[in-house]
Amino acid sequence: MAPRACDGFRWRRRDQPAPHSVLLRQTIAADQETVWRALTEPAALGAWLGRYKGPPLQPGARFRLWHDGTVPSRHEIAQWRPTRLLTMWDFPDEPPSLVRIGLEPAGTTTTVMLKHEGIDDPVSYTAGWHVHLDFLAHYAEGNPRSLEHFWNDYETLLRRNDTSA
Repeated sequence: MAPRACDGFRWRRRDQPAPHSVLLRQTIAADQETVWRALTEPAALGAWLGRYKGPPLQPGARFRLWHDGTVPSRHEIAQWRPTRLLTMWDFPDEPPSLVRIGLEPAGTTTTVMLKHEGIDDPVSYTAGWHVHLDFLAHYAEGNPRSLEHFWNDYETLLRRNDTSA
């Protein structure tokens, strides 16, 4: 079933995973405002996504994230509306891609809907986003995990879902 509309940010049936995309949903035990802050405040991004370097986040902002000590990804906020966000995702040696994030509140919880389009390795990105969204949930719920655990969790998830053996 396709995700429902999110505050005017429509997720249509054609938004189902395509060969070069990832579509994930994560329900977080935090209100929409708390989750939005975790997505848009630079200090919060550093707690669940990667070390942030750039100006305050706003429409058109360009920034970098380091997911490890050496390789930054470049981003630009192409669309910014409360409870929805569209950003460019640009890793070195990969084609530019798009990440869409929408929030759907439900009482004291918020569902994050993430679609990453235009990627060459959906298996790797699915595992990465799954772990990042788990870290986001921990952060927004007031129980942050250290990003030092990210790569171990990522590798464990890849091994657990390896179908090549």
